[in-house]
Amino acid sequence: MIASAHSMSAESHATGATLVDTHGRTLPLRATALEVDAGAGLAHVVLRQVFANIHDEPLRVTYRVPLPPDAAVCGYRFRIGEREIIGTVERRDRARERFEEALVAGHTAALLEQERSSLFTQELGNLPPGATVTVELQLDQKLAWIAERGGGWEFRFPTVVSPRYLGAPGRVHDAERVSTPTTLDDIPVAMSLQLTIADALEGAAPESPSHPIHASTSDGCHVTFADGAAALDRDVVVRWPVTCPTAGVRIACARPKPEHRLAHQCFARLTIVPPDLAHPAVPVPRDLIVLLDTSGSMSGAPLQQSQRLTCALIDTLGEHDRLELLEFSSAVRSYAGAPVFASAANRALAKAWVGALRASGGTEMRSGISAALSSLRDEAQRQIVLVTDGQIGFEQEIVAEILTRMPSACRVHTVGVGSAVNRSLTEGAAQAGRGVEIVIGVDEDPERAITRLLAHTTAPLVVDLEIDGDALMEPASPRLPDLLRGTPASISLRVRPEGGSLRVRGRTAGGAWAQHVEVPTLRSGVGNAAIITRFARERAEWIELGIAAGAPRKTEEQRLTAHALAFGIATRMTSWIAIDETPGVDPRQPTRHETMPHMLPHGVSAEGLGLRPSAAGLGPAQGFAAASAGGAGEQTRVTSIVARAVRRQAPPAAAAPPAPAPSAAPPRGQDARKGKKMVEQRDALDERAAPIAIGEDSGGPAHASESDAEGIAIRVLRARAYWLADGDLALELESPTEALAWQPPAHVTLVFADGQRLQMRVDASRSTAPGVHGSGLQLRLVCVAAADGGVTPSPALGRLTHVIVDPQLHLEVS
Repeated sequence: MIASAHSMSAESHATGATLVDTHGRTLPLRATALEVDAGAGLAHVVLRQVFANIHDEPLRVTYRVPLPPDAAVCGYRFRIGEREIIGTVERRDRARERFEEALVAGHTAALLEQERSSLFTQELGNLPPGATVTVELQLDQKLAWIAERGGGWEFRFPTVVSPRYLGAPGRVHDAERVSTPTTLDDIPVAMSLQLTIADALEGAAPESPSHPIHASTSDGCHVTFADGAAALDRDVVVRWPVTCPTAGVRIACARPKPEHRLAHQCFARLTIVPPDLAHPAVPVPRDLIVLLDTSGSMSGAPLQQSQRLTCALIDTLGEHDRLELLEFSSAVRSYAGAPVFASAANRALAKAWVGALRASGGTEMRSGISAALSSLRDEAQRQIVLVTDGQIGFEQEIVAEILTRMPSACRVHTVGVGSAVNRSLTEGAAQAGRGVEIVIGVDEDPERAITRLLAHTTAPLVVDLEIDGDALMEPASPRLPDLLRGTPASISLRVRPEGGSLRVRGRTAGGAWAQHVEVPTLRSGVGNAAIITRFARERAEWIELGIAAGAPRKTEEQRLTAHALAFGIATRMTSWIAIDETPGVDPRQPTRHETMPHMLPHGVSAEGLGLRPSAAGLGPAQGFAAASAGGAGEQTRVTSIVARAVRRQAPPAAAAPPAPAPSAAPPRGQDARKGKKMVEQRDALDERAAPIAIGEDSGGPAHASESDAEGIAIRVLRARAYWLADGDLALELESPTEALAWQPPAHVTLVFADGQRLQMRVDASRSTAPGVHGSGLQLRLVCVAAADGGVTPSPALGRLTHVIVDPQLHLEVS
């Protein structure tokens, strides 16, 4: 357990950032492995993670899992002992409910939830003492085309999550869900790689800018890490050359298996390679706006790489092009105040300005995007290039700004710089801006990225693309790409199973352009299943873009849920859940909860994030978020405050629950005995060596009157609340530093944000058993609605803020 005593933290006014000291500790994640089959622009990936419980108690593990933003999670399972547990896709709320119910019943379970397109939360619960569990995620992802050196494919897979800037408190509604503990220690967990390439390689062998690799071509092409395994501190990137496809249109189709609910449908992947048309005799002038992220997370190597790339991009401009440079951190600053013509003198001044930039502060990217989208001339090719590591938690703000404000002839491209780019931002912004996303590591030569960027910031060959024909049912996204020289474009479609014809047409500098392709008849179960999941993921992305652009949220989220359930993929509204039907632990045992930390990404500055002490003390970059390494109790606040202070936060007396019936009243004299006991327990708080009694003879949820409360210490602990079926509620809290004499109370009182209070009965048969529990152990209370004919508790009642366990123990719900 990574306890708070072993963590070094400093909190900002917004969310805080926490460094976790993992030195000498055994972490639950023991190993990871990537198995990849790649070819023709698609990759099927199996990610395996091995977790072990070395404790004497059942273990719950939380792990933020980075995944490619354009990948579809199409399979989920885990193995414990000889049993393999296959997961299913459920509505997010129902999957969470089933997971918590399984833990209360003593079953081992695994849950995978999407927080962002590139960030997932995985929870494993009830890992038995001494057990090892292997979790397997299956994904289908597309490969990136690299146009330089004749063309080829790039496979990229993330391994680490970096802290995100969250802005002012409340700006990111799910800030806790995108925060992650960070350590400066080396985590003794490595990843292995087995990559099989089906493409015919053109001359050169595969290469990697991220890791030393070994490629074997004796029986196909197989790639592994040269050192056997690699640290989880940067993206895994492998590139290989292939022959550039000939100009034309090709189609590959697939149908689900006969037992699948979509077996009657057919899906296709349309690949278009445009002809090598001549450029116009007179180049169209470019308006190039480079938007540079200079926030604290860009300190050091990321900013230096951004500066090299921006200067190289400036050198590509001609005398008739115009340039504007904007840098943003906590505020936006312009190079010249307005676009300037890219004369030789202005280019030199611009590069000098870029070279003098320094990184610090937060990441107010929305202001930068707003400034970049203004003052664009109609006659120019308007190109915005956003250079950033993407480390913000309010990605949808940026996507919405681009979708709602970008002129139709403008394009927004993104260059992600670093070892752990937040591609939910860079890919989402590029999609919204109908541009290209390029990711470059801190150690790479920027010239390759410039070559790819120039292919997109100069004139496209074919624009205003349209697809029609009797075989077409619908594209996954109505926003079709521009066609670029030597670059294949892939489009996912739903087509008629009986086949037919498709026509692809667009506009070039020389006039209309069109191509035809025949769609074959296909039977169920035939074709590459990745074609189906690619359609599913791209349609989900299109729905999310619509929500960001202002489409009715409730309607579109219902549509997204139905779509994801039909295809069986994880989205923001659907999750993977796997439950072992064989109970593995006694649910009345206390448990441990560990949150797996992430290493600081390669090349990222701890000082820039405020995660390292300096001469001035420890202070985070404003608003950057990381979380503590433990579960709910890792952030436990054990405070002694007088009841009068708590009462100031409580609702007025009129909102209190009704008094117990006369038959339930305590016998005369019990109040005096109870008051004496409360004073004794208060005195015991100062005796750290003595067990602290919680829950004994609490007399239910009633709390002391003001006269009783003078000087009576109240213990306030953090707890997590999970709603179960039928209105039941599970509360999890961590035993504080002292030994805890635990006795589940008979009742608790729920306090909601609006002041409403409701009483619930504690089900002792499903709660943690009585006993003395040491620090770091998770205790559970399972509460059921009191049988008084009143309101049944449920999430619909609003936000639950506090739970009164007894007069001396209050739970603050997070």
